[in-house]
Amino acid sequence: MTGPSPLTPIRILLASLATVEFAAVAAAQQPTEAKVAPATSKPLRGFKIRVPSQASGEERNQQTDLWVLEVRFKPLRLVTINLTDPKTGKKSKQLVWYLLYRAVNRPLPNKGDPNGVDPLNEFDPAPGKSLFAPEFTLVANDNNVQKIYSDNILPEAQAAIAIRERLPQLKNSVQVVGPIPEVTPYDAKQDISPVYGVVTWTGIDPRTDFVTIYMSGFSNGYRYVRGPVPFGTLSQALSGGQLRRATAVWNGNTTQNWTNMHDLLETSKSDALKKQAIEAGNWFYVVKAAASGPPARATLWRKTLVQRYWRPGDAIDQDETEFFLKGPNDEVFEPRWIYRPEGPPVRAKSAPPAKNTTPDSPKPAGS
Repeated sequence: MTGPSPLTPIRILLASLATVEFAAVAAAQQPTEAKVAPATSKPLRGFKIRVPSQASGEERNQQTDLWVLEVRFKPLRLVTINLTDPKTGKKSKQLVWYLLYRAVNRPLPNKGDPNGVDPLNEFDPAPGKSLFAPEFTLVANDNNVQKIYSDNILPEAQAAIAIRERLPQLKNSVQVVGPIPEVTPYDAKQDISPVYGVVTWTGIDPRTDFVTIYMSGFSNGYRYVRGPVPFGTLSQALSGGQLRRATAVWNGNTTQNWTNMHDLLETSKSDALKKQAIEAGNWFYVVKAAASGPPARATLWRKTLVQRYWRPGDAIDQDETEFFLKGPNDEVFEPRWIYRPEGPPVRAKSAPPAKNTTPDSPKPAGS
């Protein structure tokens, strides 16, 4: 089983300091006569977007210790806060973007492929209880220019948001680090140990039109991936017994999900246009770990939650009501589980079909 992000130990060390600072700020900002309604009275109030705990048969067979949390979150919001400059000690008004989420551990369906096409992976037994350590990345896009923002730990903003949202148990991305919650059955009357979290960003370019938020750590799902390679390479490997029809593959299109060789071949038989597109594309494909360790020439990809927004608002007068889950052409931006490379994303490039190439020694496109 792969470990958490290399940043996790640092975040754990900072947790106690952040907790103390947040408590002090919250006490200073909380009026003595104000009463904050506990979230347990209306645990789902405002958490309109729900992403179920789900995994394919291929995922469950590849990873026997797989867990995937059910995640709910509120719409992306804005708030102006007087934040203290840690260097000068002076306060200044800053616009804070924030996202509230609620995570619950749900049981996945029984492991095992009913068709018996993919054996269980027994090489990665879990070495103890898994760690919940979510990480968030906001990618802002304005006229095809991307800017990447990591979440900020802002105790002053966190305290104000907790009051505004009536959620005193809100935790930031450091405070939430710990063992994954106990599993809550679907028919339970009350969720067991739900996690309420807040993610905050500052300095977002006000000209941003589209926003994509990547949320990792809500699942321990991972896979080793090679590619991209031409489809002909995969076909040759399948014919030679080096790949299985159940092998997961992906064409690099972020609007499409992973599929498998079997479905690609069946689609090619029934649709000539899709067959042409399949054969013209370059493909990533999953390889299994061996008893000796990770496969050579493979990249680690992690199961990640992604949500997109369209923001056609004014750069001068920013308003949180301007975030939409639909694009300008009415395309719907639903939250999705994807797999994302750990580190710089690998982009597929067009390339001529490679010759005498197998998945054991693929030639990446553009090499």
